[in-house]
Amino acid sequence: MRRRKLSLSAGLLMLCLGCTVGVPARVLAAEVIHVSLGIGDDDPIEIEMMRRLHNLQLVFALKGSGSYLADVRVTLHGAGGETVLVARSPGPLFFATLRPGTYRIDVEYHGKLLSRTTSIPRSGRRDLYFYWESAANDL
Repeated sequence: MRRRKLSLSAGLLMLCLGCTVGVPARVLAAEVIHVSLGIGDDDPIEIEMMRRLHNLQLVFALKGSGSYLADVRVTLHGAGGETVLVARSPGPLFFATLRPGTYRIDVEYHGKLLSRTTSIPRSGRRDLYFYWESAANDL
């Protein structure tokens, strides 16, 4: 039974990865696969697929209104302080696949830096939400 589930899961994964029409490109940088998605333009099924394929999800929004933010700079640092990834997220949803361990995540929007440390488990996923204070000139 376990073998059948693994075969079915592998088959579905290959099918999903083969269906690239309308799916944003997944980028491999320094052994970190990552992708950014928008809200409204992207299918909820596509968003859920990305959540299942990656073990880290970041969401960017304004505090209070909850308005989603785009054009956020994302920098991931390993436990030893080494930079693992530097990327720009053109959408408010950012997904990455990381090796298990502890990471510092720096995100910057309009010159305002937020940092958080998190651990990536061997199985499962970590979801982090970053909220910036809104200012009239930020909108």
